[in-house]
Amino acid sequence: MLRHSSILTYRDRRPVNVSLGIENLDEGRTNVSTSRKREESDNGYLCPLLLEDGGGGGRTQQLGRLTFCSIDLKMFCCLLLFLLPCRGESAPEIDFRSENMFGYIWEYVYTSFLRYWLKWLIRQVTGTCELQRICSGHKPGAARTTKAEYSLQSSKNKVLRGALETTKDSLEQCVDQIMKVKNIKPAKDPKFKESLHICLLQITGYSSLYTSVEDLRKEVFSSDNPEHEAMLLKLWDLLMPTVKLESRITKQWGDIGFQGEDPKTDFRGMGLLGLINLVFFSENYTAEARQVLSHANHPKLGYSYAIVGINLTEMAYSLLKSGALKPHFYNTVQGTPELQHFHQLYCYLAYEFDKFWVAEEPESIMQFNQYREKFHNIIRTHLQDPGVCLTLTVGSKN
Repeated sequence: MLRHSSILTYRDRRPVNVSLGIENLDEGRTNVSTSRKREESDNGYLCPLLLEDGGGGGRTQQLGRLTFCSIDLKMFCCLLLFLLPCRGESAPEIDFRSENMFGYIWEYVYTSFLRYWLKWLIRQVTGTCELQRICSGHKPGAARTTKAEYSLQSSKNKVLRGALETTKDSLEQCVDQIMKVKNIKPAKDPKFKESLHICLLQITGYSSLYTSVEDLRKEVFSSDNPEHEAMLLKLWDLLMPTVKLESRITKQWGDIGFQGEDPKTDFRGMGLLGLINLVFFSENYTAEARQVLSHANHPKLGYSYAIVGINLTEMAYSLLKSGALKPHFYNTVQGTPELQHFHQLYCYLAYEFDKFWVAEEPESIMQFNQYREKFHNIIRTHLQDPGVCLTLTVGSKN
């Protein structure tokens, strides 16, 4: 792993003077070692250039002050922005076709050195910090929240990094602390506090949602639990209202896509989460769920409705766990995402997969994994769009 070796040393917090270049350079000194220590102030980064004497004396010489008149500083910032076309001030994407190693080196150099200088320069021109520029320069949703999340993750300040793990009850206090650290005055930027608060609700809410989903996935379906049993029987009644279930253990369960006489064995992988998703779809989109079931019972294009539904629950869970669903939830929930929003996503997947399956007309159910992966790739492609909203547009009871 590469170790950071920088060119500049931050030792002085004094304001920089107006000049165009480096003065007082001792050209006779050749054995020079360099190091860097970043100091952050409420007003940004102040950066006189220093070199350490490599002769063992431990002395530090000031080579000069890097400064520009106001117009030259603006021109220099514009040049940097042109050469480094950042999206949300994250690392620019450069295509090194020779080897991936050069891409890693570029990312390392940018995130470890160039990004801080770029932020400092832009702040001197605009008088605003990166979070302010993100909140004011992007509309609410994934475009804003993902950039704010990256900015907080990349920060060297403990208050900013800690905001990502703040509880919902402490968010307002956390926003106030960030504004204090960044010296943001509410009178000058009245919309910032509310904008950042919503971003943090979405960011921390996503983590909380994953925890809730994981808890349901780990909860084992139990025949001894009356609530679990009632939920299973409710699924049957919603999908097969005119057919009476002969008994709890019966081959009739195969009519709605379970593999055996007792459906509980099919919930092992996704636990109670798989059943809850099936019931949620059937209860809130009853007509659509029955339509999907009729397609699943087609003599040629049919598939196991319940088993495929549980499989799609696993797909939704994996996307959530990997963070791929962040753009979707950031665009569709202006606050903290809840379990119902995850169930809504499952409904979208169940309905859209059925449409996809029927349109593809696979020769056999034995090709399920192949088409499932193809559908998965389509969803992941959609999720790369910053404006993505995987929302079922058909009617819902709620």
